[in-house]
Amino acid sequence: MATFTLTYPKLFDRLSNIPILNEQNEAVCVLQKVERSAIGKALNMTFLVVSQDALPQRFETRTMTGEPLFQVQSTFLTKGSSYQLVMQDGTAIPIKRKTVQLIEFYYTFTMDNFEFRFEKDFTSTAYLYCNDKKIACASTSGDGLIHEGIIYTLFESDDTLFVALLATLYQSLFAIGN
Repeated sequence: MATFTLTYPKLFDRLSNIPILNEQNEAVCVLQKVERSAIGKALNMTFLVVSQDALPQRFETRTMTGEPLFQVQSTFLTKGSSYQLVMQDGTAIPIKRKTVQLIEFYYTFTMDNFEFRFEKDFTSTAYLYCNDKKIACASTSGDGLIHEGIIYTLFESDDTLFVALLATLYQSLFAIGN
């Protein structure tokens, strides 16, 4: 099991690069807030009002040398909003939102012939599954009222690509609402 941490700076909304650290306190990748253009902000606000399901910001992970790893983007389709996972090479993988009950939902996508599921439980811990096997989790750190950061745990791996994927999904799809 490997643990990684992200600590929010005090001025999180104003800073765009936050390092994700391994257990040795070494940065393995960076979570970056991507600002939208003025047109993008206007379109996102319109989609948010119409569908109640657009992303207020975009987040992506990058290597320590600045190369892109993953990004989640919202797209407005005829059936409402949906999401795409943008890979390192720029290809986009559709992310499907599935409703379980009235307000409970999870996300699924297929990457390299593996089925991934990303869901959050009642404790606000998010779990990443691969082919129905729990491979990682993300949870907030802090005293309960104030979130100081996020703890990422990989259950059977220490691959920084899984950390980058987990960080991008969690920050884009779940942390916004916390």
